[in-house]
Amino acid sequence: MNSRDNYDSVLRLINSVILSPLFPKNKYKENYINVIGQLATVKIDYSEELSSKVIEIQNFVNDYETNIEFENIKFYIPILRGMRPVTEQENKQPYIERAQKDYFPEKSKFGTHNIITGECLYYELKTHLLGEPEQRDLIKSYEEKLSQYFFDNEPVSLIPKHDQDVVNIKIGSERQFPISQLGDGLQQAIILTYEAYIKNVDKNGNKQTHAFFIEEPELNMHAGMVRQLMNFYLNETNHYYFFTTHSNYLLDMVDESDEVIIQKFVKQPKDGNPKEFDFKIYRCDKDHELLSSLGVRPSSLYLANCTIWVEGVTDRMYLSKLMQKYIQFLDNSSDPNNKENAKKYKSFMPNFHYAFIEYAGGNITHWSFLDDYSTKEEALEFLENSKGLTAKAITKNILLLADGDNEGKAERLQEWQDELKDENVHVLPCKEIENTLSASIIYKACLIKFLGVKRAAAKITLSPDTQNRLTQKGFTRDISKFDIEKLSSSINFIGHEGIGKIIDDTIRLDNSVTPPPRLFSDASGTIDDKVSFCEICKVLMTYEDWELTEPAKSVCEKIFTHITTCNN
Repeated sequence: MNSRDNYDSVLRLINSVILSPLFPKNKYKENYINVIGQLATVKIDYSEELSSKVIEIQNFVNDYETNIEFENIKFYIPILRGMRPVTEQENKQPYIERAQKDYFPEKSKFGTHNIITGECLYYELKTHLLGEPEQRDLIKSYEEKLSQYFFDNEPVSLIPKHDQDVVNIKIGSERQFPISQLGDGLQQAIILTYEAYIKNVDKNGNKQTHAFFIEEPELNMHAGMVRQLMNFYLNETNHYYFFTTHSNYLLDMVDESDEVIIQKFVKQPKDGNPKEFDFKIYRCDKDHELLSSLGVRPSSLYLANCTIWVEGVTDRMYLSKLMQKYIQFLDNSSDPNNKENAKKYKSFMPNFHYAFIEYAGGNITHWSFLDDYSTKEEALEFLENSKGLTAKAITKNILLLADGDNEGKAERLQEWQDELKDENVHVLPCKEIENTLSASIIYKACLIKFLGVKRAAAKITLSPDTQNRLTQKGFTRDISKFDIEKLSSSINFIGHEGIGKIIDDTIRLDNSVTPPPRLFSDASGTIDDKVSFCEICKVLMTYEDWELTEPAKSVCEKIFTHITTCNN
């Protein structure tokens, strides 16, 4: 097998490990994901030692999936659920009794201790609030999470009022009122999150992992609340969740988290006996037929509340990481206003509160940002001119981010400023988004590209052959000259030089040679292999310690201001 085949086969093996849905949430996973993420982005020699290491990881996952059991830690949430009592009789839970009768003949295994319908929530809250300090603290912590995910950060209190049989709720400065006066969707959110959060830890504070089997979690919820529910589960709990759903709003969660897997069940006649049926299970990520089977058509989909237009895929990837870091920066600030903003920004959901649109650089000239044309004649006339695409016909609230090299294209910039408000256009003060990255990230990414993962980690000197090849190409063979201080002092955040050119100028032996040899840059001065370089930076930005630059803070502030304005 040649080296390319070997490379492809190892990448497939790596991906199968990363995408395993039951990969455990512990340090073992984090260490391997860190290594795997780097290996997946850099072409290095795949020795037998490396191959065996990857196989070891896969065997670990296979063993974990084979041996994992959920005996005595299974919880079932049926579609019959609600926080309002449906009978006057004490100690009666009709929803639980119905579920037992229909599905669980062995009542000792499934009952009030692991069938969750919301009927017992009043009494559970009462037990916790009248119990130990730790129990009261747990309820307070849960109320804070409810506020963050479902009530726009308004303070929330759940009260089992003594003269009623239904939970009361107080939101912000409003008077408290019975839960029956709250929307059914929010009641569902409380039912679906309460037990999952409370059972996160045991009496001694140790983390617990259970399995929750939930029917139609989207019941009575709008799309945004369903996504917040999923984010709550992913971010705030340690459990495994198994849903049956007909909601198309959950499908793109598979792109946002490697802990989500989507499967469809298809009823098929048995071979040789068409009167009997089996259910076949298929993995269906990015399955357009699944959308059709759910009855989803383009006309049934709502758009995000605002859009951020970026030049390409790497811009979107970098900005996602920068935005996460910016929230951390605000959260760690001593300024209470910054902390309040961080709390608000954490609640913003991609594809609901905002969405990215990639306009592919020069293709921006085909778009107009004027308002929609009111008559058919005006629209036809517009289609015949050099543009032909009306951005506001598909999305209204636009923030256009452009690279700094557009400053030299005065006519294009003037059009944007005429067609959009000043606050809806942000031109970077530097050539491109890579110029806003921390020098430490760029330096480490270069080392990985320059030396390979293992050598970069150990900062080992290049082999003689590699040194000779670099010298012949006009670049330094002395790694000590390729240092972060020199690179950092060379990066100009206010200017039009690309990062690729800056890196090459830093490590080139003679910058007076014409034309100058290139190692990292293309003819325009940008990084030659932008996607590969971005993938390395993404891993480093996830696991390494780094600081936001001022231009990065500026663009993040612009983005979050836009999202906030469009979601008020």
